[in-house]
Amino acid sequence: MKVGILGEGFVDWGGGIDFLRGISTALHFADPAIEQHVLIPSKGLHVALQDVRERVKQFLGRPTHAAHRPKWEHVERTFSETGARLHAIDLGTAALARASRRLGLDVLLPAIAPLSDKVGVPWVGYLFDFQHKRLPHFFSDVETTARDAAFERMLRSATAVIVNARDVANDVRHFYPDSRARLFALPFSAAPGDDWFDRDVADTAHRHGVQFPWFVVCNQFWKHKDHETAFKAFAELARRHADVSLVCTGATSDYRHPNHFDELMAYAKREGIADRIRVLGLIPKLDQVALIRGAVALVQPTLFEGGPGGGAVSDALSVGTPAIVSDIAVNREIDEPAVTWFEASNAKALADRMEEALQRGAGGRDDRAELLRRGRERRVAVGSRLLEAVEFARGQAPSPR
Repeated sequence: MKVGILGEGFVDWGGGIDFLRGISTALHFADPAIEQHVLIPSKGLHVALQDVRERVKQFLGRPTHAAHRPKWEHVERTFSETGARLHAIDLGTAALARASRRLGLDVLLPAIAPLSDKVGVPWVGYLFDFQHKRLPHFFSDVETTARDAAFERMLRSATAVIVNARDVANDVRHFYPDSRARLFALPFSAAPGDDWFDRDVADTAHRHGVQFPWFVVCNQFWKHKDHETAFKAFAELARRHADVSLVCTGATSDYRHPNHFDELMAYAKREGIADRIRVLGLIPKLDQVALIRGAVALVQPTLFEGGPGGGAVSDALSVGTPAIVSDIAVNREIDEPAVTWFEASNAKALADRMEEALQRGAGGRDDRAELLRRGRERRVAVGSRLLEAVEFARGQAPSPR
């Protein structure tokens, strides 16, 4: 079977690349005979026009993925372990149809927007989450209306739709009870890359000005990620431990709350902890992974996620680092002994869990071989679910004329 992995909507940001990596590795481990082709919208007239629009947005100070777009080399490295072939194509139905015919593709996934019948290939849709329904105060009326319309189109057009959590599937059933699309919730899939253990932790820490011991938060500074609670918990912990620091990776912008990052840093300065919080911004993935490996624990204070723990918790458990995670419903789908829970938004509870992690220290973590083995098992489970969605979509697709 020849599978086309759709880059549109995913390759413009690191989290999207990580998601596609998960799709690719899962399919590879579930069935190594599958021939994978990753279709990257990166050349052609429509791509050029989109780039112009993105640059105009940047100039006007509007939200854009352009500043977060990973380099092509990173994209290539991401898919190297599965043998997937990368293809630069233009945006739009015509370009996708041409690529599908030329490569002889049997199915396309994950489609972040419905595909036209003119593509001529069965496809599997994807819905990310219902944050605009669960946390509506973080969205404008325009954004909410646009999301609602996009979700309705997907659930009306797709025969098979994958989601990252049972919680998202439940939301689909709640908000769109009449939808006939078959939902496929992917299981938790923490799995390391083959090169995730290669970078030296101490050297990476030194290059980024980080000193042992540290906790790490790997989230963009969106308000719903709740760095506020993490900073408050760290302020309490720092009063008891003069040597501990907090490392933060991820973009520092939130277009919905443009002052959010500055307000957080002002709080840190008032509390006297600003020099012990290392905000690194966007750094190379392998550097980020090395800092996770060296951390006392990863802290995930988020108020909402479309998948259990978000990518950060998945990365941490992949490399054997404990995670301290907010107890929201979607996160509770993680059933892993290395996770400890705290009440969401409760800084005192988080500080207590961080204190306990410091007392435990870094001993007893699984070795590389065991973590790789466990990751492969998780990927096989995800790949099997993806293949169920693929076979359903292919079985429901109209016969070619």
